[in-house]
Amino acid sequence: MQLWLVPFLYAAAGIAGSLILPRLESRYFAYDLDLSISSAQAYLSAVASGMMALTGIVFSIAFVMVQFNAIVYSPRLVVWFARDRLLFHSMGVFVATFTYSLGTLAWVDRAGNGVVPFVSCILVASMLIASVVLLSQLVQRIYSLQITQVLRIIGDKGREVICETYQGVAEAPSRKNSHVNPRRLSGAFSLSIKHQGSPCVVTRIDIDGLVKQARQADCTIVVDCAVGDTLLEDTRLLRVSDARSKLAEAELGRGLIKPKP
Repeated sequence: MQLWLVPFLYAAAGIAGSLILPRLESRYFAYDLDLSISSAQAYLSAVASGMMALTGIVFSIAFVMVQFNAIVYSPRLVVWFARDRLLFHSMGVFVATFTYSLGTLAWVDRAGNGVVPFVSCILVASMLIASVVLLSQLVQRIYSLQITQVLRIIGDKGREVICETYQGVAEAPSRKNSHVNPRRLSGAFSLSIKHQGSPCVVTRIDIDGLVKQARQADCTIVVDCAVGDTLLEDTRLLRVSDARSKLAEAELGRGLIKPKP
């Protein structure tokens, strides 16, 4: 799911809840909160206006993180920090709290009945506490911008990628029992695929897909790049030898995930 949809879904949930829950509450659970109408309106108005200021703080933290990483660290880390899911979920909770507070405010002293919704006001208070917790988590994220923490995160992420990419290597049969003929690797290669287009970086190798194609064509596929390599024009990606059936270059190229930097 696209990350920009996360705040949108939170906002939609807040709007829908503000239209449905207070209506159900007034009909089936008409319990009046022991609070004056003016105090309830001031409380909900303060929460709604404060959420807008809090959302501005979140955007400021996001911009600082992106700018700091663009200057100090590699540009590759900018996208990594900018796509932090905690940032988008925090924005979503702030917007949902804002919309639900406004919706609840409309049901205070509805039609002059002098009733303050009990459940909705308690829910607004709970969402406000959740917003404060998420804000503290965002502030704590700034600690991860220190060079020692960045190196640790990069190391952990790199080990995860290595384990995920080469998971089947340790489980593969030994050379003695392998069905691959070593002489096939030393022979001439019938097909060589090179990168064409703007520079990009290899982020993942679809080993299962390449193995499937090699078995179908009864050939040997040698990958000449690794995860993290920067691909320039005419950089060799992989080679194919002794193919009994024709392999599509486009299908082979899909085995390497190469996003643009």
